[in-house]
Amino acid sequence: MPCHAPSSHRPRVTPLDVLICGAGPAGCATALALRQSGVGHVGLVDWPLERLWSIGESATPDVGPMLARLGLPDAMHAHAPYQGNLSLWGNRREIDDFLHRGRGNGWHLDREAFDTMLREAAVARGVHLVRPAKIDQLAWEGRGWALRLSDNSEWRARILVDATGRRAELATRLGATRQRIDALVALGTVVPRPKGGGLAGLSLLEPFAFGWWYAAPLPDARAVVCLMTDRDLARQNDLRDSHRFRQVWCDTEELARRLPPPIEAPRIASFPAHSACLDRAAGPGWMAVGDALMAFDPLTSSGISGALADGLAAADTLVGWLAGQPMAPSGQAWARRADTSWRRYLDQRRKHYSAEQRWPDSPFWSARKDPPHQAGPSQIT
Repeated sequence: MPCHAPSSHRPRVTPLDVLICGAGPAGCATALALRQSGVGHVGLVDWPLERLWSIGESATPDVGPMLARLGLPDAMHAHAPYQGNLSLWGNRREIDDFLHRGRGNGWHLDREAFDTMLREAAVARGVHLVRPAKIDQLAWEGRGWALRLSDNSEWRARILVDATGRRAELATRLGATRQRIDALVALGTVVPRPKGGGLAGLSLLEPFAFGWWYAAPLPDARAVVCLMTDRDLARQNDLRDSHRFRQVWCDTEELARRLPPPIEAPRIASFPAHSACLDRAAGPGWMAVGDALMAFDPLTSSGISGALADGLAAADTLVGWLAGQPMAPSGQAWARRADTSWRRYLDQRRKHYSAEQRWPDSPFWSARKDPPHQAGPSQIT
């Protein structure tokens, strides 16, 4: 047989202005905003996690206008109206109705469909999407990044954006440190909604000794039910066990009435829900957005809203960097924005948890009434 010499052909290198790691709401919003600002070459690289379902099932009223700014004015038509929150917080039964505050309605999401819509919109607007893939190798070359992905493709990017969520995989790889202030986890399941009942248009918040319950209808005939607690308390009280989970659910007041626990023990999935921030918001040739930068307690219902807001704001900074503006001053401005948001969040978190006084000796509640001071992100170059 003939013998062929090894090929000297090198893989084609794809040049980009910005490569975004993570194709969730924050990453896609950043990509869409960059394309709307005229940035020509934007990439998204994403390694999806295997999950039974996604926990971010509610979008607050400000999500619609932000999607419109991203060129997606009709994006929420497939999702169910979310009118407000039914809360038993502090032993008070209240309904916070968005309409009464003049905010319009939010949406209970089909989260998989929502995320798919954002990715498809980004691709339709010319964003390069590589999925599934990870960054295997990267090197800063002074004026940009040289990268090799897990599919062996090679890329050059002037700027990198970390939108990998609470993992903050890129930023921590580049030397940033993830700072947690709690160990909150969400233990959840999806169940059928009772005919003519359930939580039509409402999300439910109901505290108990070890944390609090969250429930919301989905656009189909189901509902998501989550128990929020600290990781050690979940272990000590065996709350990941489906039979124990169902028992604690049966002991609730409003949740068990509106969404009776299923006869069979439900299948439980676990999601990280801790509050955390990076110790730096940006560095030479990179920045972080969304949950990678700061992750808030699901109690705020701000995950998707914050992700879209970050994408819109980040694009302004990134466009300036691409135009030759010095990275340090605008990086410091990005860090100040993050630090202000983080401090405001910590204050609101402390006030909200302090309003619940029924379990003064509970480690879950006492830890949140006087949390340790935690500095926000800085920008180090």
